[in-house]
This record gives sequence, structure tokens and C-alpha cells, in this order.
Amino acid sequence: MPSDESPIYAELVRQWASAGRTLPGATDLEWTRLVRFPPPQAAPPDAFGPQPPYRGRLHLNRHPV
Repeated sequence: MPSDESPIYAELVRQWASAGRTLPGATDLEWTRLVRFPPPQAAPPDAFGPQPPYRGRLHLNRHPV
């Protein structure tokens, strides 16, 4: 820790470190774990079949075309 840091900041860093929190300038292990694997691929838009046609404000099948 550089000597020009304030005592308040130094105390906060000690408290954060003792609580296991991520510190400024330190490696964030949780972030490292999260970005290790690529995100899952999204399903194509028609993977679950075609969407029903829009039929008015309520979008119900009460009035067949």
C-alpha cells in the first residue's frame, strides 16, 4: 500500500479484506469464474414452432380467420 493513502482508506481496505470482499486493484475471483466459459447458445426463433397469428387486441383464438 502506498504511503500517500489516507488512514481512512487503509482501514476500509483492511475491513474489506477481512470480510472477503473484492479489493480495488486485486483480481476478482468470482468474475474470473464467471467469464471462464462461453455463454449458452440461444435457441433459434422457430425452435418451438411458429408463433400464432396476432388477432386483435386480446390475442385470443376466439375469432378464426
